[in-house]
Amino acid sequence: MTEPRCAMSTKDVVDLLCDIADQVAAVIGNKGSISVFRYAGKKLGERIGYAHRGSPEEARNLVATFFKEKGFMDDIELHKGEARLCGCKIGLVLKNRGSDAGKHALCHFGFGLIDGVMEGVTGHKTVTLHVESTYHEDGVTCRESW
Repeated sequence: MTEPRCAMSTKDVVDLLCDIADQVAAVIGNKGSISVFRYAGKKLGERIGYAHRGSPEEARNLVATFFKEKGFMDDIELHKGEARLCGCKIGLVLKNRGSDAGKHALCHFGFGLIDGVMEGVTGHKTVTLHVESTYHEDGVTCRESW
């Protein structure tokens, strides 16, 4: 997949967002940072999702398209209430910084975004949870339930 044309690469954007999340955590603590980023992600997800009405599958496809088009994932495989995020650029940056994927505030921004899109499209609340991360030579593959 080619990276979107932009003044900053996806890695640069993720690095910047990680720096911001880390500074927020330094001021209000890790739990506070996670809460702020999850809330911000949910608000963005609601804006994306409310323009659409449909099934959970349509909402999941909308999320997958968003993440792939923005260059945050190489691919997303959807299986009912679970997603396999292949080549997660956020997880790769976190790995290089010594942080675990799925636990960082920036991951919670993504979880909140998924929750917001799901609620916007279906009208039903959902809570996205990290299941596991697998690190390999090509990057990081994460599984999430949603």
